[in-house]
Amino acid sequence: MTDKQRARLTMMQATLAVLDQYAEVYAANKALGTARAELAVLVQDLDPTAETQQSAAAPRSAGAVKKATKLHLAQRAAEVAAALLAYADEQQDIRLHTDADYTERQLRRAPDNDLARIAKNIHDQATAHLTALQDQGVTQQELTELAAALTAFQAGQSAPRLATADGKANTQALAADLSAAVALLRNRLDKYLVRYQRPEPRFYTAYQSARQVIDTAHRSEKPAVPAF
Repeated sequence: MTDKQRARLTMMQATLAVLDQYAEVYAANKALGTARAELAVLVQDLDPTAETQQSAAAPRSAGAVKKATKLHLAQRAAEVAAALLAYADEQQDIRLHTDADYTERQLRRAPDNDLARIAKNIHDQATAHLTALQDQGVTQQELTELAAALTAFQAGQSAPRLATADGKANTQALAADLSAAVALLRNRLDKYLVRYQRPEPRFYTAYQSARQVIDTAHRSEKPAVPAF
């Protein structure tokens, strides 16, 4: 990872921190919540890749990436399913109970296509019953993160970004993720934040500050003052 790329990654991590800090401010903004979750997935993918490149270790294989996204999806889906099942039991809704009756272990061991189908159904059912699930502490953010985890898993199924274990493929995957993250910031998140400039100035200012890329490697040094 180059100094410029590292600086961009640091900026994205700082931006995510601000978005997490002010999550309550935009809780009702589904589009912003979805974009934040997508950025989090990209940054999560970037960090291990960058460390691998810097340490010159063997890059993660496509299988390892797929396993990681599957585990992440199974965890997110199981958390939401547990709340959904409890609600179904309270309402004596047999059909909903069946749809939600999955443990993390079962989801991890499910075939890929089945996991994607089950996770989507859990997300759809939880979305439909979100008002009731909020009594258990379930939030829109959790459902957004589940949707992002499903998207990342499906993307890994169709086109693994790290298909070969060589340095060139690793570099290309890193550049592609960075490009996607930068585009997400410029074309969606930056635009969504405009509407918060007047009603939530602290949020807007913190976001703009975090969005500044500081490339320390390219800072010009002051010329040394000659000693007389």
